[in-house]
Amino acid sequence: MKKVSNASIKWIHSRLKFGIKPGLLRINYLLEALDNPQNKLKTVHIAGTNGKGSTVSFLSNILQQYDLKVGTFTSPYIEIFNERIAINGGFISDDELDSIVAVIKPLVLEMDKDENLANITEFEILTAIGFQYFYQKKVDIALIEVGLGGLYDSTNVITPLVSAIVTIGMDHQDILGDTIEKIASEKAGIIKHAVPVVVGNVSDEVLQVIAAKAETEKAPIFRPQSQVFELSLHGQYQQENAALAVKIFDILAEKLNLTPNDGKIVQGLKQTFWPARMENLNGFILDGAHNIPAIKRLITEFDGSQNVRILFSALQRKDFHEMIRLLRTIPNVKLTLTTFDYPKTIVSSDVAGISDVTWLDDWREFVETPRNADDIYLITGSLYFMSQVRAYLLNLK
Repeated sequence: MKKVSNASIKWIHSRLKFGIKPGLLRINYLLEALDNPQNKLKTVHIAGTNGKGSTVSFLSNILQQYDLKVGTFTSPYIEIFNERIAINGGFISDDELDSIVAVIKPLVLEMDKDENLANITEFEILTAIGFQYFYQKKVDIALIEVGLGGLYDSTNVITPLVSAIVTIGMDHQDILGDTIEKIASEKAGIIKHAVPVVVGNVSDEVLQVIAAKAETEKAPIFRPQSQVFELSLHGQYQQENAALAVKIFDILAEKLNLTPNDGKIVQGLKQTFWPARMENLNGFILDGAHNIPAIKRLITEFDGSQNVRILFSALQRKDFHEMIRLLRTIPNVKLTLTTFDYPKTIVSSDVAGISDVTWLDDWREFVETPRNADDIYLITGSLYFMSQVRAYLLNLK
């Protein structure tokens, strides 16, 4: 993984100590001080438990087929920090980051003197940087991925042309609520008055929550069509994400005066790449299935026709015991658990007593052990874990 050397990134990371603090007071104050760049942008707002990043990438690539300048705001990063803020796939440079941080940092330090505004978080600062950057670069449209939840997420200060909710599952219960309905209500918080909302593969009870919010806001609901696309991204769930992106584009096309063209849509989808999503790298499949809904989708990809050797790691705040239980249901599986260099990752004592699994203190041993050509080798779990493994595998090339 690339070492953080840029002073601006170091400063942004220094705000991690304030954790996750849902609420819009701090971000609204900071954006007001910047003259509200988010209000000068055309945007799409995308929420969901899983699939947000892939959907953003599909949609961005379709829009680029129309020669548009497309901003994307995504998280977390897989290769380098700067990829979280990008235009047409090109990441914000360190110099551009420095320039915006030079404006924002004094404002944040002043906010820290006010107990009501103090301790603005890393993600809130990054959100403000993204809006400011997209405004300065005069993007034609910005695709904004929700960080966590929706209602009180710092991105929820925009009035987009289209909103989208990709999937909803049980994740971040400590913040979003302990039932699927409560989580759905939080994510439905991005629905704005009269703004169309596209809803992906969700359960009936989730759809009811979304529909109720949409009716209150007089926001029309759209569902994607079931289609099969030629994609570079593997996995059935990517077909669903692609269909969602196409439906969002259909609505956007009218608002942006674009003429839908099947050839451009097909080409945009085909050339989309999103790292660590069923990615085959050096003989390993990498998939950042970092919560229970994602693991449930992942295990459907394996039919038992081959032995599957899995390396898994997660953060302690996730329900990793259930994720491990699910992975063990894959036919002909051999599961190895490990830790990695990141705060509050699982350690051997967290998984003591689980039978039929192997523990590795150093995950690199799994990568460096000779492989059986007939077996599938899958590395999965935390996206932060995927970032480190992916960088290591790329260096082995």
